[in-house]
Amino acid sequence: MSFLQIASWNIEHLSGASREEKRQSVYALADHIEMAGIDVIALQEVYVTDPNEEVRLFNNYPIIESRATSERRNSDLDAVCYLLEEHLADKWAYLVVPNRQNGDKSQLCAVMWNTARLKQTELKRLEVEHKIDGDTLWDRAPHAVTFTSPLKVWRKDTEGEWHQIEEHKSLTIVPLHMKSNYGGGTINIRKREKEARTLIEALGKAKDDLDPSLILIGDTNVLKYDEPAIEIFVTNGFIDLNNTDSSTYWSRQYGDSPFDRAFVAIDREEFKYSRQYVLRSADLVLHDRFLSDHYMIKISVKLYLDDSDPRDGVN
Repeated sequence: MSFLQIASWNIEHLSGASREEKRQSVYALADHIEMAGIDVIALQEVYVTDPNEEVRLFNNYPIIESRATSERRNSDLDAVCYLLEEHLADKWAYLVVPNRQNGDKSQLCAVMWNTARLKQTELKRLEVEHKIDGDTLWDRAPHAVTFTSPLKVWRKDTEGEWHQIEEHKSLTIVPLHMKSNYGGGTINIRKREKEARTLIEALGKAKDDLDPSLILIGDTNVLKYDEPAIEIFVTNGFIDLNNTDSSTYWSRQYGDSPFDRAFVAIDREEFKYSRQYVLRSADLVLHDRFLSDHYMIKISVKLYLDDSDPRDGVN
């Protein structure tokens, strides 16, 4: 039985500084992603860069073409994809989705994937409310991204003979980046509660367009498992895979926090063995310096076809 490896990472202002001032290295980022062994990753805090920029690893190296599947490009993600392709021999692609304001170029969400393992088939902006009782919500507008992945299944022909053929498993990922804690904890807990409620409502309205193998994953900025936003997700059909509040963020100012979480739809066989793992360096200062103040989180998903084990019926 095959598994898909799914991750999320707040990549901390990727391309938000000039090349002279940036501290992140595309080599370090590619190394971390390759080490994680993932197939698809949701990213937060991605900045849009000049679509006409000539991206090279060094001045005398060839130009790196954009791997973006939309008009929103990030030059560092292009270089990371290039390095992953060089090491893994599979093509990679990425999609940067718009914020609430379409013209925003900072702190956007993105999804990057191995095209040999996954094909992106649908993109749907979820129609959440952006203002309730004076509270502005969902600056990073949530989108549902649907993928299919090939897998081998056994099928019996009309003469009763078994044959192994290729079919496809689909799943939908919703990258999350919820209201931060800047500006006051009580206010922002209230705003995240409203964001969670409006997201659940939007998912309900869009359910016919989404695969029921549904994953919400990303930076929730939630401070504790019993925060109202988490209660809303859990009481509306999702499992919080970080319900023990494992730390996924560290900084000298704020210390450890359990911000990054994966939620999977309840009672789904493909999520039976899914657990959230946190990938962090032993040296948190160097992790923050070269990678991000957040740690990558990762889950695995069984590749089942049509919600069942494709081996059913095979003796």
